[in-house]
Amino acid sequence: MKRNQIAKTLERAGVPDGANVLLHSSLSSLGEVEGGADAVIDGVLDVIGIDGTLMVPTFNYWAADLFDPRSTPGLTGLVTESLRTRPNAIRSLHPTHSVAAIGKRAHEFTDGHKRSGALRVGSPVDKLAKANGYTILLGVRHESNSTIHVGEAYAKPWYLGLPFGEMDPDKANVLIGGSVQAIKLAGSQPGCSIAFNTIESRLRRHGEIVDLKIGAATCQFIAAQAIIDRTVALIKEREDALLCSWGECFFCTNSRFSRPQ
Repeated sequence: MKRNQIAKTLERAGVPDGANVLLHSSLSSLGEVEGGADAVIDGVLDVIGIDGTLMVPTFNYWAADLFDPRSTPGLTGLVTESLRTRPNAIRSLHPTHSVAAIGKRAHEFTDGHKRSGALRVGSPVDKLAKANGYTILLGVRHESNSTIHVGEAYAKPWYLGLPFGEMDPDKANVLIGGSVQAIKLAGSQPGCSIAFNTIESRLRRHGEIVDLKIGAATCQFIAAQAIIDRTVALIKEREDALLCSWGECFFCTNSRFSRPQ
């Protein structure tokens, strides 16, 4: 698999020139890629062109005592680290769920993330969706689809804002302009995503998923706003539809116990 093959496959799938794209990825799912993670990034950039913007999650979750957007590594894979470390990449200032972006609207999408909440209304992922953006799931499924969390924020189920774990901190420190700022986290963090694959059938029912194969990886190309809309509709029908059934999941178990009667 080469860079130009990745670009041609995405172009055939309908990724337009000038597109705003959120990429969730697994490099290992592709098989052998000449040029590795950089070839994946460059292949997408070749398709969207100079008027497009490519965004990736660079989440470090709660792993860093002090979040430095210049040096704190993300924990979301080799492709995302390839983009984050490029000189022209812009990284948002959210201490646990930052994103990095390259392209025409990178500054616009990443600005203000420390105030908006990780994956809430007004977050970079929401901004990209509102800009007619797309989500590409490259070798991953909807458990990795962060746009579903934005849909939860619009739907406002009762569990929104409950802590993900028993020891979640209320704030985190961010290094901004040489000084440390404490950013409030309580009530703004995303919850569990184990059950997110349930959204796929909704999207398929409305013909909103384009399937494609890149190397050995099964991939999906979807309009981001469709993901938000289907998530909102699902939660309006059944408010607990995105809570998982794993008995050891603190978030989903606690959410069910916390449901108003």
